[in-house]
Amino acid sequence: MRITWLLLCALLTVFAIGGCSSEDPSKYPELSSSYEETSADVGCGSKYSDDMKEDFFNRVFKNHWMTWRGTVVLASSDDASLNLDGKGTQDLQVEFADDHAGYFLEKGEVITVRFVMKTMGGCILPFSGEYATILK
Repeated sequence: MRITWLLLCALLTVFAIGGCSSEDPSKYPELSSSYEETSADVGCGSKYSDDMKEDFFNRVFKNHWMTWRGTVVLASSDDASLNLDGKGTQDLQVEFADDHAGYFLEKGEVITVRFVMKTMGGCILPFSGEYATILK
């Protein structure tokens, strides 16, 4: 009986911490905003106050499917960072839906990714997304 109770407590803890996600990315809407447009609205190029940028990002961009093209700066099996404007370093960091999608990527390679936007980028940190797939 004690082992059953401990197992139940352990399972509830895992689910409470995030072991079970209810997020369904297929239900998110598509947004055709380019990197340049998005950056001008809420990124490094924006003239808005930080609070206004955050509100605008959460309302318009967050949890939307986006498709951007860029040069691979960093890559691993499960994520990649891309330079989208040819300046500086990474502008977008994505986690792939398939944990091995980035395995064959090479630094300097130009790819197009479709992803769900998750966090706002700025002058220092890149935009970030999840559920990314590489489009051929």
